[in-house]
Amino acid sequence: MSRIQVKGYHEWSIKHKLLTMTGLLLLGSVFLESYLSYTQYTRDFEKQSSDKVQQIIEQVSLNIDTYLDDLYRLTLFPYRNVAVMSALEEPVPETELAQLEKRRLIENFLDEIMIYPRQDILRVSIMTDQIYSSARLPTSLVPDEDVETYDWYKQALSTQEYIFVPTRLQSSDKGNVPVFSIVKQLRSISNTQNILGVIKADANYNGIVDIIGKAEMGQDGGLFILDDNNNFIYSSNDKFRKTVLSAGDNTSLIQEGYLMNTTAISKVNWRIVAVNSVSEMNRKAIKTRNTAFLFAIGSALFGILVLILLIRHFLKPLLSIVKLMKEVELGRLDVTFQSGRKDEIGYLGAAFNRLVEKIGEMLNQNTVLVKEVYESKLLQQEAQINALFNQIRPHFIFNTLNLISLSMQSGKQDKATRHLNQLSSILRSMTQWDKEMPLRKEIELLHAYLGIQSSRYEGRLSYSIKIDPSLYDLLVPALLLQPIVENAVLHGCEHKKEKTMITITSRLMPDKLEIEVHDDGPGMDPETLLKLQKKVNSLEETVSPNSLHTGIGLINVNKRIKVKYGVEYGIRIESERLQGTTAILSLPYPGIKENNYV
Repeated sequence: MSRIQVKGYHEWSIKHKLLTMTGLLLLGSVFLESYLSYTQYTRDFEKQSSDKVQQIIEQVSLNIDTYLDDLYRLTLFPYRNVAVMSALEEPVPETELAQLEKRRLIENFLDEIMIYPRQDILRVSIMTDQIYSSARLPTSLVPDEDVETYDWYKQALSTQEYIFVPTRLQSSDKGNVPVFSIVKQLRSISNTQNILGVIKADANYNGIVDIIGKAEMGQDGGLFILDDNNNFIYSSNDKFRKTVLSAGDNTSLIQEGYLMNTTAISKVNWRIVAVNSVSEMNRKAIKTRNTAFLFAIGSALFGILVLILLIRHFLKPLLSIVKLMKEVELGRLDVTFQSGRKDEIGYLGAAFNRLVEKIGEMLNQNTVLVKEVYESKLLQQEAQINALFNQIRPHFIFNTLNLISLSMQSGKQDKATRHLNQLSSILRSMTQWDKEMPLRKEIELLHAYLGIQSSRYEGRLSYSIKIDPSLYDLLVPALLLQPIVENAVLHGCEHKKEKTMITITSRLMPDKLEIEVHDDGPGMDPETLLKLQKKVNSLEETVSPNSLHTGIGLINVNKRIKVKYGVEYGIRIESERLQGTTAILSLPYPGIKENNYV
């Protein structure tokens, strides 16, 4: 018999290597992905289920707290009835008739309280010189007697806090009724130091049971309420009582195949425990895992079959492209891949042809590209200067027009005309295209702007401009000072009820001119000043349209100065709380030399 020779892996063809490795990776990834997906899905599902149950019982706890708050508010009703409080504050009547009238008044009031639609409230009692009580009809509850002996009565007289009386059995002609109570101290409304007695509201557990009944824990689970002595107040499934007692105060715990969640009802020292079966929660997850696993195995086998056919079809043109790439690597740029295919292989061959063509074109365009980049930098700097100039817009125009309109309506024609001329001067300054003007024109613009603002604030704003006349012919960028003055008006006068003074001065330094705009407004604390200075110095590219009160004028002017003259010039800000703010603008001097570097 002839022996079958098995070739080593290194002797396999690329087709067999690719098929074997891809098949193993595909099947291995299917098994691994299925296992990890099921494990992670189960873990996440249990976590989500635990969180969901925790949210449910926390909502139940919140609802019970709200329910108890309603009972607490019920004990405050007597304070809303002046007649009842007056009767309670009066001494014990001497005649039986007066005593009867007092009892009738108070118990009629309690009867009105018992009209409250909640059927779980069984009785409301006021205990002062006597016991006044009203119970829901028909009633079988026996009224409290000798209340002075009860601990809850003594506690209520010693504190103004609410007293919660836990579960107890109230005697009735039908047996013992489980009841809990809310007790509150009553004080005189005329003399709050005078304690009149207590008010007590008795209720059964029907209201709490109704709240709990809305929470569903599944077929193999339950919901329980225990008091601080681990006595069961409510149990939806008695077979889990021992399991619940072992849960302790853990918020979430898996024990004996059951997920237990716990939350506290702080007002009454109760805790709610929810029990859910882990297997019941994961039943759908197991079914989903099995279905997904079978589908993945089938898809993997089908993929391997298709892969055999694809490898045979695509491997030949791929090897042809690899051969052409080696020729390009040797420097031949005249090779092309000849194929009429329209699929990915055809696209790969066409992309190879385009790549070879592009390499040749890029070599020819290199010199042109360098020139274009250089020119684009020059254009970008010019566009930045234009953009910074166009950002500054006088947002006070609409207020000025309203001021002119009001002046004309009130018969102040001269004032309206003056403001109209001032506004016209401002608008003309903003439409200049040369981007430079003598400092004299900038000062005239400030007089026009501050004149309008002074009228707008009705005498609360005054100003002083003290610029060296020798500087009037100095050419500066248009609208250089107006945004800074506008910022001083907004932050110096808007937030100050007293009169505000704005002072504009100049100061010559060695090779530098400084112009100061000072206001005696509220100023800024060091932290706010630091944030503003950082923002001004950061030269942010974008500023929100609604950020007029965060220094946009200062930012724009600072940008224009640094772009035009260099980073050593610009704006710095000095301010002190309740002492005002000073914006100091620095420009090159003499000659205002423009920085034309790229």
